[in-house]
Formats: sequence, structure tokens, C-alpha cells
Amino acid sequence: MVETVLTCSLCSFIPHFLSQNWTLDLCCDLIQLANFLLKHIPFLRIAGIIVGLILFINARALPLVWHISVLLPFGIVRCKYQILSLCHTLLLRPSATRHKAVVAQLESCCPVGANPFEFTATTRSWASPDETDWFGHVNNSTYAKARDAALATFGLAAWPTFVNAGGWVTLASTHYHFLQEIPRFAGYEMNLSIGAWDHKWLYLVCRFTSLVPKQREDPASGKSKGSATLDQLTTIKESESGRSSDDDTTGTHPRSLPKDKSDGTTLHCFTVSRLCFKMGRITIPPAIVMACEGFSKPPETGSYSHRSPPPHWVHPHALRHASGSLDVYRRFLAGGWRDVAEEDRWWVEPLSGPTEERRRTNLTKLEVINRGMVGCLDIR
Repeated sequence: MVETVLTCSLCSFIPHFLSQNWTLDLCCDLIQLANFLLKHIPFLRIAGIIVGLILFINARALPLVWHISVLLPFGIVRCKYQILSLCHTLLLRPSATRHKAVVAQLESCCPVGANPFEFTATTRSWASPDETDWFGHVNNSTYAKARDAALATFGLAAWPTFVNAGGWVTLASTHYHFLQEIPRFAGYEMNLSIGAWDHKWLYLVCRFTSLVPKQREDPASGKSKGSATLDQLTTIKESESGRSSDDDTTGTHPRSLPKDKSDGTTLHCFTVSRLCFKMGRITIPPAIVMACEGFSKPPETGSYSHRSPPPHWVHPHALRHASGSLDVYRRFLAGGWRDVAEEDRWWVEPLSGPTEERRRTNLTKLEVINRGMVGCLDIR
């Protein structure tokens, strides 16, 4: 019926076309084209559904999706001071009162009293079809993309006032160690924590983990069928090769790495990222940024919190509240810390003692990665 109506409609315009010097052949061609399209509408609908399905499956790989997931949260946090100030301005509050209230809201997001080596941020994701290879496993480039989103989450949780004051976290390098593949559609977590730092670089450790799937248990032995523990696999390989791990002189063998952890999770990938803090073109020592955010070694008794902050908290708190704006705090981060005398550098003591000892121990291990890569530059 639709074909008949369309045909009649087109035929009604034939006299008009003829009056405009259109030929009858052209009108017939248009009618045939209309009939052809109508006959193929089901195909076009199916094609549209397929195209829509492809776009939906690859939604996480569309243009600007990465920028929105990584950069947009930083942009919102960097504008948070102005947004909160505007809200208090609309409430007709005085300038001094407005700044004090805004800074208090910003500082409420700081990890006050947190131990830098116990502070972690967890980001959850899943292996979508567009992020897996033809073997059905997460491809290597996806680890970097997912880690960027996790790094943004960690940065906003660990350094909120630094980011809001205009600071940037610059990524210098990342090293990946792939241990076990992540299958398609599987969920996984990225756990970021601070590994160590020196006068310029901060080392972040990221672990890609997932829950170990439940296995069928043997009623006689109580052990899972079709699976073996990591120790058993190592023993089998050692007996087959005729040597043990003691024969290795290059350190820990990859087969002895803890893929299956005692907490019921599988370690898929281990990454080490090296980054630095920037205010404009000025590089800021990580210890200063962490002390300004409230990181501290644990007290001898009890614990620190926003209600009971560490002793050094008064210094960054005063910098942010001075002059009714964040300008004093920005100038301190942009190089003002250099003018502080050695004996008055309040950011040293909060990260001393056991925290400093652990920092040195971890730094010795993490620096091996960078030295090894630099030492291989002359290899052709």
C-alpha cells in the first residue's frame, strides 16, 4: 500500500515536471528509485541496528571519551574554589568569611593524618569487547588507558588542594609487568599506592587484580579440581628443569611471582609509574606536596584525623587561609619553599622516622627499574 501511495504521489508531479522541461524518462527513474528504496527498508533498518550496536560496544573507545574520564574531573576540581566562592558570594557573605568557608571545604577532602604507604585508591573496570584482542584477552594498550583513569582518581583523592591551587601532576614513565591475562567481560580492580619518592620523583605502584573464580572441590581431598597452587606449579617446573630457584643468579624468577594472592585475588599486571609535581615550570619535591595535603607518619599512640590533625598541619593550613585567597599558598608551592631555612622546613619531620626508613628501602628497589632502562639505551 505504501508503494502504491508513493507511486501515485510521484506520478501526480509528472505534469509539473513536464511543464518545467523535465522528461518523462527522469520521472520514471525516480519512481523506480523510490520502489527500490522501499523494498530495501528492512535491510536499512537492520544495517542501522548493526551500526548502533557497534557504536554501543565501542562506546569506551569513541573520541573524547578518554579526555572526559581523565581530564574532566581535574577540570572540575581546579574550578571548585571559584565555584564555591561564587556560591558564597550569592549568599552575600563577606570576602574573608567566604574564603575561610571555601578553604575549609577543600581541606575536608585532604587525607589528613594518612600514612603515605597505607593510602590507596581503588578503581573498578571491566574488559569490554573493544579493549580485548582476538585471543579474548585485554590488550596491552588498555592497561595504560585504564591506568590513566585510576591515576586521575588517585590524584584527586591524594592531592585535592594542590590540584585546586593550579598544580599539575606530570607522568614521566611507566613500566609494566604482565603476569596473567584478563579475559573478555571479566571485572577487575586497579589499586594504586605510593611506592617511594626522592627530591624530584614520586613512584606510584598499580596492581591490576580480580577475584579468583571458584573451583570445584574434590570431596576426598578438599582441593579444587583442575587447578594447582603457585607453589605446586613452581615445584613441577623445577623438577622438570632439574634445577631450583636457588640456581638463579638474576633475582626473583618470574614464575615465583605472586599471581594468586592469599586474599583470594589474582594479580594480572604490576606497574610502576614515575611522576613529578609542577606549579607552572617549577618542580616541587613530593614531600612538600604530601605534607601540605596532610600525609604524616603514624603517631606513637592513637591516630591522626581532621579533628586531631598532625602537628605540622598548622603550616599548610595557615598558607591557604592567608590574605583571603590561595595566592600565598600558590607562591609557596611555586618556589617559596626554597626560602625557608633548613631548620624551619616543617615538611621534613612529618615524613621522618619509620616512614623515611621505608621510603629509602622502597626507593632502592624502584630505582633499579630506571637504571636498568637507562643502561640498555646503547643496545642496538
